[in-house]
Amino acid sequence: MRRPLALLLLASAVAWAAPAPADDPEVPEKYISVDEAKALVDKRQAVVFIDVREKPQYDDLHIKGARNIPLDSLRGRLHDVSRKDLLVLY
Repeated sequence: MRRPLALLLLASAVAWAAPAPADDPEVPEKYISVDEAKALVDKRQAVVFIDVREKPQYDDLHIKGARNIPLDSLRGRLHDVSRKDLLVLY
């Protein structure tokens, strides 16, 4: 009786385990403040703001000029953005 229960618990743990994010050494990750983001805009640096919320939330309010790419489709749509621009996701 213990063996089937242990196998069931192991299978459940594997099924519910969250995958670890892949490390991409070419893409540095940095968190910036609102003031730092504003400074980028003020300096007219090539920056693209990407709102990762769903469309209804984006439609309610977003940063002027920001693009809407929901988080669940971000990986498949990053090719739409220039690799030369700095990306700010919010």
